[in-house]
Amino acid sequence: MRILSPSDPGRNVPRHVIFCRRAAFTIIEIMLAIGIFAMVLTAIYATWIAVLKGSKSGIKAAAEVQRSRMAMRTIEDAFNSTEMFVANMNYYLFIANTSGDMAEVSMASRLPSGFLGVGRYGDQVVRRISFYTQPGKDGMSDLIMTQAPLLLATNGTGVEAYTITLARDVTFFKLAFFDDRKNEWLEEWKSTNQLPRLVQVALGLGKTPGTGKPYDLTYSLVALPSVAVQPDIQNAAAPLVPGAGGLTNRPGLRGNQFDPNNPNTYQDPRLNKGIVSPPGGIYGR
Repeated sequence: MRILSPSDPGRNVPRHVIFCRRAAFTIIEIMLAIGIFAMVLTAIYATWIAVLKGSKSGIKAAAEVQRSRMAMRTIEDAFNSTEMFVANMNYYLFIANTSGDMAEVSMASRLPSGFLGVGRYGDQVVRRISFYTQPGKDGMSDLIMTQAPLLLATNGTGVEAYTITLARDVTFFKLAFFDDRKNEWLEEWKSTNQLPRLVQVALGLGKTPGTGKPYDLTYSLVALPSVAVQPDIQNAAAPLVPGAGGLTNRPGLRGNQFDPNNPNTYQDPRLNKGIVSPPGGIYGR
């Protein structure tokens, strides 16, 4: 602190003025304070942006997983409600194409009440259901489902099929079929006039960085409860039982006889071969 002499012009300056001059900040101190404050704001902003991105990615991943489960459930319901009548085989063909990178399948099904889009054509619930993929974004594919009533197809009304995207960013969609005659799994099903006993479905979404493999891969093993109805059974005058299901999609019961007066005794002939359902399929081993 500088001591003022009697001749110093600043000696007569009030003490509070001198004190104010001592308490002032230099320009360097102010610049340092502003710089530190800016650094704190930058850190807070970066943390906030990271939280927002993480939340967005988490919500997107959860939505894609849920969509994958819904898509798999829709495929399972379609397989579980398949129908086939030999006398009208042209409308009940089971068509599967697994030769490409992605599988395709088309079948005739009696849709349950909770099936996606079941209410679009009134009470015409027997429909041709198809599942296939088409190019999507970023080199991935979209899983598409189409459905149209069989009666509209036979009448040639030209009604457009109901189409919906079940899942996006699909990178893996494969099917495998169990042939109970050969007692083995097949990657290709050529018998369009027969239904496989078991179908394995593999659905993968997204890509894992570095490996390119799907980051969400779901498997399902579906046992088809249906059997192709032969013309003699189809044309038999069996009495209708209120509330009883059709002969093509009733679970097999024990016993070897089919009593026309009691449709509940219908037996799937494949159950008499002594073949045990294998625990798994081709994919996911």
